[in-house]
Amino acid sequence: MNRFRLIPWVLAGLGPGAMTMPALASVESAAGSPEACFTAPDAQARQDRVAQGLLPRVMFSGETAPAPVQARMAAHRVPAFSVAVIRAGTLDWSAAWGRQQADGAAATCRSLFQAGSLAKPATVLAAWRMQQAGAIDLDADVDAYLTPWKLPAGRQDAEHPVTLRHLFAHTAGITPGGYEGYPRNAVLPTDLQTAQGLPPSNARKAEVLAVPGTTLRYSGPGYTVAEIALQQHLKRPFESLMRTWLTGPVGMRHADFSQPAPREGEEHVARGHQGDGQPVPGGWHAHPEQAAAGLWATPADLAALLIELRKGWLGTSTVFAQASVHDLLARPFEEHAYGFRLIGDGEQVFLTHYGGTVGYRAGMTLNLRSGDGAVFMANADSGMDLGMEFFAAVSDTYGWSSFGPTRVERAATPPADVLQSLAGRYGFEDGPVVEVVPEAGVLTLVFPNGDRYPLSPIKGLPRAFIHADTGVRASFDGEGEATTIQLYGDTGRRVR
Repeated sequence: MNRFRLIPWVLAGLGPGAMTMPALASVESAAGSPEACFTAPDAQARQDRVAQGLLPRVMFSGETAPAPVQARMAAHRVPAFSVAVIRAGTLDWSAAWGRQQADGAAATCRSLFQAGSLAKPATVLAAWRMQQAGAIDLDADVDAYLTPWKLPAGRQDAEHPVTLRHLFAHTAGITPGGYEGYPRNAVLPTDLQTAQGLPPSNARKAEVLAVPGTTLRYSGPGYTVAEIALQQHLKRPFESLMRTWLTGPVGMRHADFSQPAPREGEEHVARGHQGDGQPVPGGWHAHPEQAAAGLWATPADLAALLIELRKGWLGTSTVFAQASVHDLLARPFEEHAYGFRLIGDGEQVFLTHYGGTVGYRAGMTLNLRSGDGAVFMANADSGMDLGMEFFAAVSDTYGWSSFGPTRVERAATPPADVLQSLAGRYGFEDGPVVEVVPEAGVLTLVFPNGDRYPLSPIKGLPRAFIHADTGVRASFDGEGEATTIQLYGDTGRRVR
């Protein structure tokens, strides 16, 4: 089973809450003002349909209706939500709703959010420009760029060195995982302290735990090693490198890798909020791990990056060489390409990436062939569910084959003895074990990371269920000790 599929991508979820959100901000701002959103001449009807028609990931026949974005923001306790939609390779429209913080300034299309792991593909694309200019060699042993510190001895060797390409592709075998960040008033570690796991860092040290090039292990520490290598080799701070090699050339007007706060000032920052709706103390966490999680941006900034990436793929970009973009996509590993997830198939493959830091959630996706895509940014831990509802509404409006809601028909709840017969632990070939437990008259799927998914019975296959918030399906076959579970396309068998 693909480890990236088994551990759910949803970063946070929250039940309904009572909160009142203001209407769309800044659409009536003067054209050309820094806060102004954008709507293409023929895009208003599409924008209105999306804004009034957010769709849950699962729609139960006869039960579920579309809802306006403000209502869904209130339900998810998301104070500010900002988006951009791309159509046929150009910006179709952008919008912002809510407030940067409770009783604070209205959110606008100029409001800045933490982009979390969206910093990673931005870093990759900057590195590919460095490669095409001859400034770095993606396939050289990264130790050649690390002076005086070197990667500690691990599973790498002369025949299997760690390279920048491995680090960016998450195949270096480096310590997996992400970063928690630091309160704004905390003493921040240096990159070397982070990589070595030394105080005041709160991170695990970067170690080569698997032979480079053999496994896919999503690794923030790997990006920190790359960050150190680029800074030491090119002898410039990381935020300066990114302005020169990426954000400036692409025209990402407000994107900034400065930490702990963006250079342009705090008045534009949408403050982060926790799952219970309370503000993150200090407004946000600092992320000195810039390559992995240190990007501040607007959805329009990220849309500009996606649009330029597609131009590179077509061979019409003055920023990204066509050969470089094709190289980026030439060798996907387990449906991933340098951190991008490849969602869909055939003509409908979407390059997709999500990001999350304390108090923020973000996502972006692009179909290189059609030029359609979208970006969302939210200042709440519960913003991922809202963002996926936005993606579903865009998919429904623009006729995408991916991200649309799953439409199902609810079935009668099986008797208690049937539910009990399905309870147990189920193991998969590559090691993960999930647990199925009856709770309050329903089955709950418990993942190894502790996430709990209550399951609703649906019509179709016998003993079929779905998780209403994520669309994850589970079905059961067999009896007694021979019972199996179908999950993410794989079969799990009962284990004691």
